[in-house]
Amino acid sequence: MNRRVLVVTYFFPPVGGVGVQRTLKYVTYLPRWGWEPVVVAPRDPAFPVRDPSLLATLAPGLEVHRTASLEPGRLPSVAARLLSRRTGTSAGSLRSAGSTAVTGDLTASSARGSVPLRVLRKLSVVWNRVWAVLLFPDGSVAWMPFALRAGVRAGRGNGCDVIYSSAAPISTHLAAGLIRRRIHKPWVADFRDPWIGNAFAAPMSRPKRWLQRRMERWIVTRADRVIVAVDAMRVQFEERYPELAGKFVHIPNGYDRSDLIGVEPAPPPQPGGFHLLYAGSLYRPKELETFLLGVERLLARRPDLRARLRVDFVGRVNDANARAAAEFDTPERLGGVIGFEGFMPRSKALARMAGADALLQLMPDIAGAEIFVGGKLSEYLAFDRPILAVMPRGEGRALVESLPTGIAADVEPGSVADALERLLDHTPAPAPADPAGRFDRINLAGELARELDGVAGG
Repeated sequence: MNRRVLVVTYFFPPVGGVGVQRTLKYVTYLPRWGWEPVVVAPRDPAFPVRDPSLLATLAPGLEVHRTASLEPGRLPSVAARLLSRRTGTSAGSLRSAGSTAVTGDLTASSARGSVPLRVLRKLSVVWNRVWAVLLFPDGSVAWMPFALRAGVRAGRGNGCDVIYSSAAPISTHLAAGLIRRRIHKPWVADFRDPWIGNAFAAPMSRPKRWLQRRMERWIVTRADRVIVAVDAMRVQFEERYPELAGKFVHIPNGYDRSDLIGVEPAPPPQPGGFHLLYAGSLYRPKELETFLLGVERLLARRPDLRARLRVDFVGRVNDANARAAAEFDTPERLGGVIGFEGFMPRSKALARMAGADALLQLMPDIAGAEIFVGGKLSEYLAFDRPILAVMPRGEGRALVESLPTGIAADVEPGSVADALERLLDHTPAPAPADPAGRFDRINLAGELARELDGVAGG
């Protein structure tokens, strides 16, 4: 009989995006390794990326405890409904406008001229800043009481042998730690990204940084095992907590080839051309601008490539990146060469990746970015396609450079132009990116199962 692991996670289907995949695949494959997952997740989290198609991938009979969640990020939607009653504007467009400021979604960008929309967007910006200051450690902290109650009930009801939690948000680890105190079971905490020293996090005040250090120590001290998605994070944890060095284990992100079963590669946008695809959200405009400047530089010296090259971006785009894209997507610059298609369900995104000639990874060259690999990079490995990575030297770039189909460039327009020209003129032939299966989700679930075995005493 399988033992049971209580999985506490904020990101779970129907929430979409690459951040869902790590925990979702663990839940999918842990039963093969003797562990039956029981999931605790919010019923309706205030997160805009939804992919209901992922619900069909959940195993029949999977025990999922959906909880309520009080989240300030949902208030713009409430305001949208109230405002729609007063103005006659559709609630859907107003909700999209509110979510733009809170989440960076651009679905309402075409309606900027409406006075109610402009007002709601400004109010949403103010509200977003207010709750970001007031709530700590993150905006999901109000979910903790519901997660705690559901986790204790699930853990005591049918019993569980180990608790597993995945963060971000860090509130998930805090909830799991409190569940541990109530049901007295071992706890495994999984960090998908660093919390202290995260290069992409908003700056914190000195009191919050003090609290952050105290909370992180509370988590790693009370957890029986701490899993990290990037080995550099393991090194950082061991340096900060040398007395706990034996707790930290690296299990990378990966890919699942079963996702490709039945996926028909999408036809190329221009037959006979070269199709480069970026699949994922765009948050920071600097790396996008640097890449597009590199494309411009290449086409200026190689105008013959303009009719051949097509670069598409599939995923959410925030306001700053949309403005940058609009500056480049003109006839005088890169019009007809680049395209932005927004978020699409995972099955369609996989078809686009399967049909591309090469896949693109972008990462800014800022302090701390070198420890990020990026979940999409690990997923790219499933396609055995050439990968062009524009990123600083670090663990992610080293992975790309180790591949027979990998081409890396510095985050600088000249280096981008040279690497892209090399990709177009000497395209690597498709080759197995991971012949040993190091990044296969089934094997990675086996690694996690061994850690669960270890803390459960088996």
